[in-house]
Amino acid sequence: MMVLASRTAVLSPPARVVWKALMRPDLHPLNKGFAWPVMFHDQSLPRIVESSEFDRVVWSSPWPTVPDLLLQFDVRPETRLRWTLLAHTPAPGQQTVEWLRDQVSHLVNVDLREATSH
Repeated sequence: MMVLASRTAVLSPPARVVWKALMRPDLHPLNKGFAWPVMFHDQSLPRIVESSEFDRVVWSSPWPTVPDLLLQFDVRPETRLRWTLLAHTPAPGQQTVEWLRDQVSHLVNVDLREATSH
């Protein structure tokens, strides 16, 4: 698989809280009774493809228009979260990659931050 985009964000909650939230995208991490990622009408909740306790979670693509993507999250100490968009060749076009990058940035920097804020 090839890397389409990758970024790192520093989050405030403990790494284990972030990992647990990534493992259960169908459940709000603070038990508020709803899914934490705000999925748009054309998206579905991802399924967990792979995980390693407290340091890695790989999601299937939540975007029906690009179903062959994987979204890998690597959680490091001090809650450094690195996300990586992975794709088989041929890769989507540059405009699609930019749109996906924006979608994941919103997911991490808005949805996940709000869902895990104390």
